[in-house]
Amino acid sequence: MHPNIRTIALVMLSFVAACDDASPVAPIQNLPPLQTAVWHVHVSDGQAMPALLGQRTIAGNVLEQDFLDSSRVEIDRDGSWEHKAWYQQFRSGEHHAWVSTLDWGTWTATPTGYEFRRNTGESLYTLTGSVGDSMRLNLVYPNQAGAAVSLLRRTLPPATIHGRWRATALGGQPLPAAYWVEPEFETDGSVVSRHVVIDSAAVFLYANDRYLHRIFYSEWEGPANGERQTKRHSFMITDFGSWTKTGVTMTLASAWLQNHVVTGEAAANIVGPLHLNHGISHGDEPAAFRYVRQ
Repeated sequence: MHPNIRTIALVMLSFVAACDDASPVAPIQNLPPLQTAVWHVHVSDGQAMPALLGQRTIAGNVLEQDFLDSSRVEIDRDGSWEHKAWYQQFRSGEHHAWVSTLDWGTWTATPTGYEFRRNTGESLYTLTGSVGDSMRLNLVYPNQAGAAVSLLRRTLPPATIHGRWRATALGGQPLPAAYWVEPEFETDGSVVSRHVVIDSAAVFLYANDRYLHRIFYSEWEGPANGERQTKRHSFMITDFGSWTKTGVTMTLASAWLQNHVVTGEAAANIVGPLHLNHGISHGDEPAAFRYVRQ
């Protein structure tokens, strides 16, 4: 064999042996699947809940605002997800409607994150990296412009004072309870006792710092210096305005009843109860009411 041919053959054998010794390229692994869990929105566009979701002008000059009350993403290990949200809609500062939304689709793990697609196949969210105690998604809501940068956790967000509160007691007595009693009142030539009774009351503390207050009361008669026996009339009074909370101090300033201001205290833990001092209308002697969340 010619020396040059022999050299070429040895080089080829060495190359084949080197290829046989090389380790195979490891396949790229996807991130582990997401676990079944419910994720709650704690912060939306930098705001704690309830958060302003969107606003627009309708019908010429009416300001319409949507405040996100709660929002959650339910993820299933099988590769599906659902996004449920509830928000309150206000028009010109007044409560207009409750709105609920539902979106759903599938998710897929990739080597660098997780891709969420709507049931129509549209790519909605991309979650980069592994998932720990929290995650960030740019959540999309129907009929809302853009996306809301959201922080989600597997725990419920802290309780807030917003919501509906129902009166349960007046002056330490369970409702219905007497607000005012006149022991001797002359009517139609006879003397009776007259009683003004608070039957029920509720206050709505809205996310846009407005409130709605409703009081249902009745007038009764009974024997002079005696207990109430006969109901004569039933009434309902409505008040609205703006509310503020500083520490635990509550102030409700009426936009309807002139010079009518309700003061009181919220519980330090926010959960309740709520103590408010008020009468039935402006100028009435304040009485101590106890409200609980409903």
